[in-house]
Amino acid sequence: MALLNLGIIEYLDAEARGRPGQRTFNITARSRRGQAIVWMEKEQLFQVGASLKQLLATRESTADPVPFELDIEVLDYMIETEFKTPQMTLRHDPASDVFTLSAEDYGDSEEPEQVIEFSFSRQEAERLANTSLEVVASGRPPCPLCTGPIAPGEAHFCVRVNGHTETGPFRLGRQVQDS
Repeated sequence: MALLNLGIIEYLDAEARGRPGQRTFNITARSRRGQAIVWMEKEQLFQVGASLKQLLATRESTADPVPFELDIEVLDYMIETEFKTPQMTLRHDPASDVFTLSAEDYGDSEEPEQVIEFSFSRQEAERLANTSLEVVASGRPPCPLCTGPIAPGEAHFCVRVNGHTETGPFRLGRQVQDS
């Protein structure tokens, strides 16, 4: 298994591509060592945002942080990787107040073929947490009864009402009356 580490990033963003209901999600990280694009499921991106929010709320900022140093080898090539991950981990170094995200790439095997890691500041963690949650929330709104997605312009069959009434379209938890 190869461990690739981008070190402290210079660019970090989360995004969704495609129409609601058919979107794909990713986090892109760039540093002087290269770039990684990690594709994931919507729920995974939500968990990244929620986990960062929780870490930010429960871990105080260090008043006098030590410099963040990684024990990484000098590369004679640029890291360029793009893959869909089934598993990610997030950790925080309280001494330096730096966050690190690790994503595993299994390829076609049962064991991880590579792991990409990248680290970022508290400010970047706050920005990534907010962006991740905004990207997830910008998709199809959930049904206020069953929480299933409501597709724009389509009738919604809600399992909670057991087919006894028509539902939708919903906005902000209330049924919209057609004029």
